[in-house]
Amino acid sequence: MKDIVVQNRNDQTPTLFLSIGDQTALILSAIFLFCVLSVPKYNLPAVITYASFPVLVITAAHIPVKPLLHRLLLLSPFVLIMAAANPWLDRRPFLDLFGMTISGGMISGMVIVVKTMVAITSLQLLTLLVPFYRLALALKRVGVPELFVTQLLLVYRYSFLLAEEAVSMKRARDMRSFDGKGKDLFTTAKLIGSLLIRTTSRAEKIYRAMTARGFQRRLPEKTEMPSFTRVDIATLVFSFLSLMAVRMLFIH
Repeated sequence: MKDIVVQNRNDQTPTLFLSIGDQTALILSAIFLFCVLSVPKYNLPAVITYASFPVLVITAAHIPVKPLLHRLLLLSPFVLIMAAANPWLDRRPFLDLFGMTISGGMISGMVIVVKTMVAITSLQLLTLLVPFYRLALALKRVGVPELFVTQLLLVYRYSFLLAEEAVSMKRARDMRSFDGKGKDLFTTAKLIGSLLIRTTSRAEKIYRAMTARGFQRRLPEKTEMPSFTRVDIATLVFSFLSLMAVRMLFIH
């Protein structure tokens, strides 16, 4: 399959197509996430080693790094909050580094941060390398309930409308706010409630329109999903052995 670049209308990041099957990419991502998330809380070298796999994919596929880093920075405050309490909860000395004592909580906190960053990056790469519609079909082929897949597709399709509605409401609030008034927490909570009501009303209208056009609670498949090829099987076997080798090397 030739490499194709498709530009999303609301994203400046191109979507790249893999030369392997979508199901193969999905299974590989699931195996990789399992290996990363199952690393013990004090095993920082193993997590750093697993981080080399996304770096390899980024380099091989020539994926722009700036959009990935931008999304990681947006999520970094939440990740740091998750790991912030570890140094205080676990003050047991773990190792000495250049005369400075490193506690077990500091190591486990760093493991949480690196784990989360590696997992989020791998999921971003999956969505960049496989278009969302084909990713949903791959989920269906591996056994995910069709109702859940349909909900994912509908949420993804109409999330742009929700974002446009939120931007419109924010712009209206900013135009009516002076000297910082109108931007407090209570006003923002009212806007969120109003956005929920508008979203529900819009969803009902969309569903009625879809039902009138023959929607039967399932989306038709426009393309046939190809079966596993020799390249897919070889990629799965090689990647699985590589991930297991890292696990056996660093995790005892």
